[in-house]
Amino acid sequence: MENNMATQTHQPDREGFALVTTLLIMLVLSVLALAVAWMATSEKKISFAEGVHVRSVFSADAGGEAGINFLRLTDSPPHITDFANNKVLGIGETNVMDSQSYEYDAFYSGKSARPGWGVEFMDYDYQLTSTGKSSTRGQSEVQLVASRLFKEGY
Repeated sequence: MENNMATQTHQPDREGFALVTTLLIMLVLSVLALAVAWMATSEKKISFAEGVHVRSVFSADAGGEAGINFLRLTDSPPHITDFANNKVLGIGETNVMDSQSYEYDAFYSGKSARPGWGVEFMDYDYQLTSTGKSSTRGQSEVQLVASRLFKEGY
C-alpha cells in the first residue's frame, strides 16, 4: 500500500471550476437580457411619445385649416371682437378624434391694396394661431398668416 501512495501525484482541486464558470456565463447572459429588455421598453416609450407628438401636430394643423376655412367662407371682413389684441375670432376646444382636439384664434393684422385690383379691393391680413392637443401630454402650436381679398364697403 505504501508503494501505491508514493506513485500517486497530487492533482490540483478543480471541482469548483465548472460551477464558477457557469455562474459567470449566467451573469453575463442575465446582464445582456436585462439590457435588451430595457432597450425594448425604452423604444416603446419613445415611439408612444412620438405618436402623441405627431397627433398633436396634426390637430394643430386641423385648427389652422379651420381658421383658414373661416376666413375663406366669410362674406365681409370679420369684425374685431377684442381691440386689445385685434382678435376677430376665438374658437374654443374642438374635438377631432378620441383625445385629440384643437383651438384657434384669428387676429387682424392690417390691410393693403392689391396691385391691379383698384382702390376698392383690399387685402385683409390675419394671423391665425392654432393649438393642437393629443392625450394629456401632447401639445403643439401652429401659426399661420392668411390674406383675403375683400371689396371695401361691400
